[in-house]
Amino acid sequence: MICTVHRVKEKELRLPKCKMFKLKTNIITVCFGLVWILLPQGVSAVEKYSRDAEHRGIVDLGPYQIFPENRMGNGIYLDKKLLESKPQRVILNIVSIKKTKSYIYLFRSQNGVLGLDIVKIDTDGDARFWKIDPEFYQYTNRTSGIQRIFRIFEEKIIPLLAHLRTGSGVATSPTHAIFYHITESEDITRLNSNGQNITQRVYTFRLHLINRKFEKFQSLLNLKIQDVSYRLKLKLVNEFYLSYKLSNGKKQTVDLRKYAPKLF
Repeated sequence: MICTVHRVKEKELRLPKCKMFKLKTNIITVCFGLVWILLPQGVSAVEKYSRDAEHRGIVDLGPYQIFPENRMGNGIYLDKKLLESKPQRVILNIVSIKKTKSYIYLFRSQNGVLGLDIVKIDTDGDARFWKIDPEFYQYTNRTSGIQRIFRIFEEKIIPLLAHLRTGSGVATSPTHAIFYHITESEDITRLNSNGQNITQRVYTFRLHLINRKFEKFQSLLNLKIQDVSYRLKLKLVNEFYLSYKLSNGKKQTVDLRKYAPKLF
């Protein structure tokens, strides 16, 4: 791509020499950004954008780059390869999903609402990503078994339990959110109603509670839940009470203030 600057007489523009120099500098800077984007593996064409205090051109997030900053329809790049661009979104940040080939990015829509979306790589297997509420999102990969939870907090992407494989089951209320991961599973043999020995795999769940006002969550270490299903259905009845249902149909209700009083 060739950037051309037409020469005209200074008096025709009626600009002082210092302003002429600044104008030429800005044009050269924009051209440099476009050349960087259009290197091999780049995109075929990019709109020219002016620069100001809120639009710095290329934003280096290492190893990602956003170009141009804070512009509707901008793009996110990795090794100068375009990963994602939407005409009605401003891309703000991006993180990788650990142990996968895919990425989660934060964007602002035309109406100013923040959201998360996925850049799914084809080799990543059978992966799904969906919104639980405007603040919490779930990623599930049926091929690898990996489950991840992501949160938007103060315009940041917060991966929850990013080092674990089984973060899931988010339930929310206007003030709190709760989720779990599986701490262990084991085969247990017991007698059934007919006096026969049966062996079942039992899963142990650890719950984690969030007050929406704060970034960090608290693990409910003294609340132990076990079931023969690897899925646990949680429900926040109100600000204080959690209910959950086991695979045998039994329902339990607990007062969360007993396990995490500082979050209330």
